[in-house]
Amino acid sequence: MLISQKEIIKYLKNVPPVPENVKKALEYLKNGDLRNAALEAQNDLILKKRIEDVVNSAYYALPNKVNDMVQLFAMLGMEKSKSLIFSYLVSLLEPKEWGIFNINFFDFQALFMHEFEKYMIIEFDEKTYKEYADIGAIIPASICVCDSLLGTKKEDVELLMSNAPLEYGTIIKRMSGIGLFGIAAKIAEIWGLKKEKADVLNNSECGGKCKDKIAALIHLIFFSIVSKKQFLDLNSLIEFNPECINLIPKTYERIINGS
Repeated sequence: MLISQKEIIKYLKNVPPVPENVKKALEYLKNGDLRNAALEAQNDLILKKRIEDVVNSAYYALPNKVNDMVQLFAMLGMEKSKSLIFSYLVSLLEPKEWGIFNINFFDFQALFMHEFEKYMIIEFDEKTYKEYADIGAIIPASICVCDSLLGTKKEDVELLMSNAPLEYGTIIKRMSGIGLFGIAAKIAEIWGLKKEKADVLNNSECGGKCKDKIAALIHLIFFSIVSKKQFLDLNSLIEFNPECINLIPKTYERIINGS
């Protein structure tokens, strides 16, 4: 057995704990206190710079650069601030050296979060997006875990793939019983997200009949992104289920039309 579920669980238990300042910032956000969340977050210099870079990017098109953390959080709002904090936590999982997937992870993470926000609002509404923004930030973490797990067994994996038409996602799932989105769900649990959100991530595998609309949307967005040339290395992590299209017609139409 190349990768056991026990190995995955052991690896996930070693997921870096949430830094104390970040933990306090998330707690303040949970209680609706943006100001104190910002004051805590500014003590983590890497997180502070990440938020500054995002808000001062072309996406927000501000006339002047903003460095004050309280002002930055106020501009982002509650859920977007939370989402950015989780995306920062995901970056802590990124391998120092990628063993399997040859991608620009920052570009993938930024694109996935952007597409998740766009299509959640199109398919549902802004309120629903804000409620689930954090799970959109966590999805890329599972890619880091898959690369780390497969990378430690790279020679065995390559040998197996050269002798059978298997893909990375199939290998992980067959050997451990847990897939890409199941890994994301485990990370969500470790980082304290509600069970309901972990369940949505788990259901995003869309194995068998796809029933959850948000899970279907995640499934389609992920497939759409990993079908792009620069992220084709990740395509083998998902077995696309076309049934998901029936649950999210507006998203499917926009993606097909490239809008």
